[in-house]
Amino acid sequence: MDPFLYLFDDYIWYLRTVNKLLKTKGEALDFFKKIKSRAEAESDGKLKALRTDRGGEFTSHLFSVFCSEGGVKHYTTTPYTPQQNGVVERRNQTVVEMARCLLKTMHMPSVFWGEAVATAVYLLNRSPTKALNNRTPFEAWHGKKPRVDHQKIFGCVGFVKHVGLGLKKLSDRSSKMVFIGYESGTKGYRFYDPSAGRLLISRDVVFYEGQPWNWEESTSERMQQSKNSFVVHYETDENPTTDPIGDQDAAEVGGITCCTGGCCGSK
Repeated sequence: MDPFLYLFDDYIWYLRTVNKLLKTKGEALDFFKKIKSRAEAESDGKLKALRTDRGGEFTSHLFSVFCSEGGVKHYTTTPYTPQQNGVVERRNQTVVEMARCLLKTMHMPSVFWGEAVATAVYLLNRSPTKALNNRTPFEAWHGKKPRVDHQKIFGCVGFVKHVGLGLKKLSDRSSKMVFIGYESGTKGYRFYDPSAGRLLISRDVVFYEGQPWNWEESTSERMQQSKNSFVVHYETDENPTTDPIGDQDAAEVGGITCCTGGCCGSK
């Protein structure tokens, strides 16, 4: 299980994750810089405080220098006392358990756990919470209610329309694929094509939300390929949009909590 990284806003309960998994925990600093820059640009503010566990990726010399030079107060927990970072520990457990439920409900292979985690974060940011008087973290951060009419059941079957040049008159006009999440930065969905072993981004889809994919019919060779890499195909038009279905989420700049792996850098 590769490590993943997200930032948790301790004030508005907003989660922000990167668009891909970390190959190693050593990449945490580079990904943190990207998340920090985007959050500060969206809020016109500066990150003031950060709380993490004592994972090596957060206590390295480079990470300490970056926080020091940027004026960020970096707080760490006492060794073997996760209760000092209890809110993010519980939120992290919620993310992992929700991702597991998304996979099991539609009988998805565990190789898609990263897509399930990203989808879980996406949905949690758009779910009301008592901590915000039944508002959503998305609303607390962006100042407006999120759209939910585009949300679909993770792992369901969808028929993706064929577009572009080269289509013959009697060619199929769609392909059966599996819905695996929401693409950040565009009004499109993410689909996996088990027959071709590729990832495709599309907005022209007919969903069958009650129908899971029959993975037993997929060849073991295709599944092995999917563990190693995806081929990403983007459908473009003359006027492509850069508006997201819903932003892949932002972190509070007043004070955020950082977490990697299954329990704040421990996996």
